[in-house]
Order: sequence, then C-alpha cells, then structure tokens
Amino acid sequence: MSQLAGSDFTRQTIFLIEAGKARPSMRTLEIIANRTAMPVQHFLRPPGGGQAPADRGPGDARVEELQALCLQHQFDEAIALGLPLLDQPMAPKVEAHVRYYVGQALVRSSRPDEGLEHLRRAQVMLEREPDPWLVVECADWEASALYLKEDPRALSVAENALKLCRATELRLPGTEARILEHIATIHVKNHSYDRAIAFYEEALQAAGSMRDLPRLARTYHGLSIAYQERGDIVRAIEYTHKSLALYALEHDTELQAIGQNELGMLLMRQGQMERAEEAFRAALGQMGEAGTEKMKSHVLLSMGELRLRTGRAAEGLQVVKEAIDLAKRHDERLAVASGHVLLGQLHEHLDNHELADKELRLAIRTLGAEGRTELLAETHAAYAEMLDARGDGRTAGRHWKLAAKLALQRQPAAAAAARAV
Repeated sequence: MSQLAGSDFTRQTIFLIEAGKARPSMRTLEIIANRTAMPVQHFLRPPGGGQAPADRGPGDARVEELQALCLQHQFDEAIALGLPLLDQPMAPKVEAHVRYYVGQALVRSSRPDEGLEHLRRAQVMLEREPDPWLVVECADWEASALYLKEDPRALSVAENALKLCRATELRLPGTEARILEHIATIHVKNHSYDRAIAFYEEALQAAGSMRDLPRLARTYHGLSIAYQERGDIVRAIEYTHKSLALYALEHDTELQAIGQNELGMLLMRQGQMERAEEAFRAALGQMGEAGTEKMKSHVLLSMGELRLRTGRAAEGLQVVKEAIDLAKRHDERLAVASGHVLLGQLHEHLDNHELADKELRLAIRTLGAEGRTELLAETHAAYAEMLDARGDGRTAGRHWKLAAKLALQRQPAAAAAARAV
C-alpha cells in the first residue's frame, strides 16, 4: 500500500478506496493504474453498473494474485503459482494474463528464454481477443528478455512497445516513461551514449509530475553511466549522487551499495583515492546490512584496483583473491575473468611475471569460453600493454593483433544484426 500510495496519497487513502469507503477521482485512478501497470478501465464498472464477467481476465482472482506477487517482487512464488494454472482450463483472455505475469516473473528471475515463450504465446492469444495495454506490457517485457540475452532485436521490440503505447487511446505517462528508460538502457549497452541520454531525458519529461521514485533513481543511474562513458565525470558524479539519494529514500540498501561502488570508481578516475575508498567501504557495509553477497565481488574488485593504483599491490592480491572466490561461489563468470586480469596486473606490479602471464591467459580462456568478444578484445589489449612495458614487443604485437581482429569481428556482426532487425 505504501508503494502504491507513493508521495501522492497516504496509505489510509489507498485503504479507503480499496474498501469502497472513498470514491477516487479519475486523476487518482490514472495514478493507481500507472503504478499497477493496468489500464484505467480495469478499475471501472462495466456499463449498466453490473460486475465484470468472470472471464474478463484482470478480474480473475488467480490473475489478481499473480499480479500482487509480481508487484511485491515475489517472483519465485509467482512462477510456482502460475505454471500449474496453465495446465487448467481457462478462458483465452485469462490465460493471456497468466502467461504475461509468469513471463514477467521468469524474466525478472533471469530466465529470459522461458519468459519469452510465455510472453509470445500471450501476444498470439491477444490477436484474437485484443487488449491494447496488455499487448504493450508483453512487448516491453519481451524487449527486456531479449536485452538480458544480449539479443540485438531488443531495441526494435522496445521501440515497437513505445509505438503501441503512444497509439492507445488513454496515455499512461508512467508506462511510457518506463519503456523510454528501457530503450535508453539498451542504447547504453550498445554504446550509443548520446541517444541513451536523449531517451533518459525524454523519460523524465514523459513521467512529468507523476514520479515513481525507484524508476527515477534508475534513470539517474543510467544517466550517470552514459555521462561516465562520454568522459564527463563531473556530471556522472552528479547523477550518481541523485540516484543514491533516491535509493536511500526507498531504503534499497542493495542498490545503494551498487551506486556507492560506481561512485567510488568515478572518484578513483578523478584521483580522489581516499574518497573512493570511503565509497567502497560504504558499499560493503550496505551489502552487509542488506544481507546479500550479490555484486560483492565487484566491490572487492574495485578495492583491488584501488590498491593497485595506490601502490599497495600486496594488499590488493588478498582482496582480489577473495573477490574471485566469491564470484565463483555465485557463478559470476565475468567477475571471475575480471579478477584474473586484475590479479595478473598486481603480480606484474610485484615483478612476478610468470604468475602475471598465468592469470592473463586464464582470463583469456574464460572469456573465450563465454564468447564475450568485446571483453576478450579488451583483455588482449591489456595483456599487450603489460608485455610492451616489460619489453616483450614480439608477444605484445601478437596480442595487439588479436585485440584488433576481435574488435573488427564484433563491428560487422553488430551491423549485420542491425540490418536483420
């Protein structure tokens, strides 16, 4: 109820509306509809004042329970409830809603392939019994699933979701802002930082005065990343502080920790090493408070890099080894690879060339097995720099060539994918 009320109402107001003791205005209904990702019509009686038919879809008790679980981020519970329901007979519109919520929960649980199956089947059903807003939601979540899979079609699907959203009779600013934010995030992933900034700013304008604080925080966070990649560290820090302030208001310690880690990295780039270390320690403290080890390996890697930059390589070895062990335990393979690169650089700083070579080669094998072309190219380049500094120009040249070859492979592949889309 607190999340639904936001800063626009009190929880008591929501309770009175829900209990039928207060009559909401249309503006109030629009805000509630936006926050529950439902069309306003869902909250209105059918003409004549009768009750909605049982097969209407959103009015089905099973659908409402699934919706509540997704709103409360109880995705495992939503999947456990929704999948058995699909074995039972139900009206097509009800099944479409069940598949939508199950698909959403699977995507939010990092199971995009399974989520896509349900989202697409829901959209096929909606071709027979149209529900414009559910089509918009399915398209948006399909784009999110494709984004998780690093599928280049994510952008075109998200743009189609935006087109469908803007074509509906009733415009929901929050839904439009969410889709714009998703498009901006895809542009960040595609390294199109100017376009990402434009879409993030458009998302802020679309939301207007109806501010969803968690989404606003994510938008500021995205702007921070985009400006950082453009080299505008001052503006990146400004937006990171804004996102951290909103995460604090939402008491989201996990996202605060991620934000503090990124702030520390930005401060480190500015040469503010003491403040960077304070941010990293704050991030570790917030992760402890949240009771989560997720992403902790990334903070430890940041601290390891700080040790390298401040000439404390021996201390850095211990921190990075701890990060790698933690990343292995949570199957964070890219963090493992990054850890081996950093270990190699730390050993090189301590003149342990044999150990440095071992770690860099291990990182290259790991990234090659994962098919991460871009990161593999960066790692070959990092190894080449190390070998150049050592005076081994011949071996360095081989790694420079491999880095260039991988970079060229990635560019035609991206262009071909764009043409296919």
